[in-house]
Amino acid sequence: MRGRLTAIKNIAWALAIVLCLLAVFIGLLFSAFTRNSEEQFRGGVKLGTKAVKTETVADAGTRPAQMGDGTLQTLPETQDAGQEYIDSLTFLVDSPWIGLRNYGMLSGGESTSQVWTSPSGVMAVADLADSRIVFPRDGSIVTAANAAMILAPPILVIALGNDGIQSVDQFDFIDRYETLIRSIRAVSPNTWILCIPLTSVTLDYDTSDGLSPARCNEANTWIQTVCSDTGAYYVDAVSAVQDVSGTLLQEYASADGRTLNSTGINQILQYLRYHAAQ
Repeated sequence: MRGRLTAIKNIAWALAIVLCLLAVFIGLLFSAFTRNSEEQFRGGVKLGTKAVKTETVADAGTRPAQMGDGTLQTLPETQDAGQEYIDSLTFLVDSPWIGLRNYGMLSGGESTSQVWTSPSGVMAVADLADSRIVFPRDGSIVTAANAAMILAPPILVIALGNDGIQSVDQFDFIDRYETLIRSIRAVSPNTWILCIPLTSVTLDYDTSDGLSPARCNEANTWIQTVCSDTGAYYVDAVSAVQDVSGTLLQEYASADGRTLNSTGINQILQYLRYHAAQ
């Protein structure tokens, strides 16, 4: 009798061991299948066993270099690129745009590193070829090209041409603007450059400094030539704050009639979000 009980006990132990091994085997199969499914369909996008990296603004170095072939390139309307896109932009600007910094319109507020301009905010057209700005990292005064060489911004938005326009003619304007772009491109070839036309002035503006809606419209054709020659994008973001004649609307101007107020800057930033460089 004792031998029979021992045999039954051994059979029970054997069955238990087999069941345990079977459970482990099933668990391993389930784990392998689940992991493979996650790798193949993570986030609803079919991936391989390695992560696939989609292009973002930070990958701008992979974009082809901009080359001028005489064709004017503009940015079509896009879906909202979001605040992340605006945060990726660097702005080289003159005095009508100083609110980008002074109103704290960008990341970092009044201490933002996204705005390049002179200590006074004035960037005279005659000096564009050797534009000097406050370097964001230490406050030193450097050329825009030197800043680009060190910081290599993925996208540089140039909004210049308002200051001192009466001191240059068409050929000087184009020459200085193109020299600036080429100097930046020489040291930071992967930086994409977007050029914004002149913001213009309001109807009641005192035009003694040479700025008038008509003069701004004329200068904007020169910027188009610059873009065609260099391959930079011509981005008509100022259309968001102007009437059909190219006059700056009073609601978007400060009291001086030429400097953008915070509402005007917001309008332009909104335009850029929906006309993103991709």
